[in-house]
Amino acid sequence: MAYIHKFFVNSYDYLFFLILFLIGIYFYKDFGFNIDESFQRKSGLYWLKYVSDFFQANDFSILVEKKLETADDFTIPWFGDYGIIFDLPAAFFEVYLNINDPLKIYEFRHLLNYTYFIIGVFFFYKLIKKRFSGNFLPVLASLMLVLTPRVFGDSFHNNKDIIFLTFFIISIYYYFESIDKNSLKNILFLSLFSAIATSTRIFGIILPLGISFIFVLSLISNKSEFKNTKFIFLYLFFFLLFLILHWPFLWENTFNNLYDFLTHYKSSFGPSIVFFNGNFYKPDLVPNYYLALWILITTPIQNLILFFLGLSVLFSKTLKKLDEINSKRDRNDFWHNNSEKKDFFILFIFLILIFVGSFFEIKYYNSWRFFYFLNFFIVYFSVLFLEFYLNETKFKKSINYSISIFLFLMITLNIFKIFQYHPYQSLYFNLLASKEMKKKFEVDFMGLSSISFLRNLALENENSDKEIKVGVKSWYPMWRTYSLLDKNTKKKIKLIPNDKIYEAEILYSNRIYDVNIFKSKKYDFDNKFRKTREFKIDEMIIYEVFERKK
Repeated sequence: MAYIHKFFVNSYDYLFFLILFLIGIYFYKDFGFNIDESFQRKSGLYWLKYVSDFFQANDFSILVEKKLETADDFTIPWFGDYGIIFDLPAAFFEVYLNINDPLKIYEFRHLLNYTYFIIGVFFFYKLIKKRFSGNFLPVLASLMLVLTPRVFGDSFHNNKDIIFLTFFIISIYYYFESIDKNSLKNILFLSLFSAIATSTRIFGIILPLGISFIFVLSLISNKSEFKNTKFIFLYLFFFLLFLILHWPFLWENTFNNLYDFLTHYKSSFGPSIVFFNGNFYKPDLVPNYYLALWILITTPIQNLILFFLGLSVLFSKTLKKLDEINSKRDRNDFWHNNSEKKDFFILFIFLILIFVGSFFEIKYYNSWRFFYFLNFFIVYFSVLFLEFYLNETKFKKSINYSISIFLFLMITLNIFKIFQYHPYQSLYFNLLASKEMKKKFEVDFMGLSSISFLRNLALENENSDKEIKVGVKSWYPMWRTYSLLDKNTKKKIKLIPNDKIYEAEILYSNRIYDVNIFKSKKYDFDNKFRKTREFKIDEMIIYEVFERKK
């Protein structure tokens, strides 16, 4: 009977994730295409050819090379410091399945990207289920993560930050497993996924650093932990080994390339200027509150409420524990059990990441997407509060009903916002951002709206044989999106380069600039063009359309 009960419980789990996956299948063709995607595709094809040549798969290498010749719309010559865990498999499937239509290529990548994300959510579900009691909290936590609008939107087209979120979650899952059972299998999986996370984003390096720090505290707390010393050394050894083995970038000039990777964040390419809170800044000189403010105005308010409550609960527990140790009312254990150890680890790396994100000279642009993995912590602390509330406090039934209503409204409101912003969930702002405040921030940095603009323009002129001359009144490479249009749409639209902008009849602007428009007249075409349309969602301008004055 126990086996049958377990089967049905697991069946509900699988059904839940099947539904999440089917949602992705239903929606994956709806989303726009961001300017990084062609770069990531080229990176994947480049490394696929490298690996094919390395293993002397000559026939396959020829096929890859032909594909690589079609990925010539990106001029940056060096792209080794991005991991291959998504780009290379995506390139392999593109070649193996012989996907040649540009639109189909990127739609396939969107579906694959979402599949990676759901795998990450699955491990998040397992992590929460093992750390907290009951079956309700894992489902709620998974829904909170999936239904965070910006995470949901990016889960289809963000080939770096969402992929990093996935492997960051899996790494922490296996770290928690190794805390419960310090076996060689768990250490190997932890090493592997920590290495993959690190090659995907440099922030993954916090994992070996944080795990090593917790181990040192364990030694101070409990001398018997010396018996586990071999496991930390095995973890660090296999972490470096897997980092090299899975990443072709490190197969040659290993140490020089590793050094370049660890220091490249200071010189990584990107925009020369960003628009933040009404002012233009250099990307590495934004205010220290840049990250905090973006989190506050783009995370659902109800998620923030639970997050701050959970953070305060954990802070209170930690400070109480330190006070007990300091006053010698307790032995020098930093934690009484594995759950406390896990929570302390989460708190520690969260604080380190917030410090790094606020005070290090990181080149910020496109909101806070580099730190989207912090949504893991937002949801984790939220669940920690709910577990504390449900299991460690005694309230009246009326208050329990109130929290139930709050959670129901929270999920319902997030679903509503996802539909309201569709397919621009990546551009979501919460109620803390007023209509005027939204004008003070970059919105559609990746140009997700451009393909919708071009398709709508062609549709509006479907009965006309006249070719429409379209230019761009912002810092955006429209030609990448243009290449994804069908033949009939391309016939109706002709892209005008910036140096001949006055030949255009219509201008598109996603309101992203590479100059300070308060001082520069680079995009000032008011003498020839007038704004005729704004596309808005939730009182926020996504893009603008200008027409030549008659």
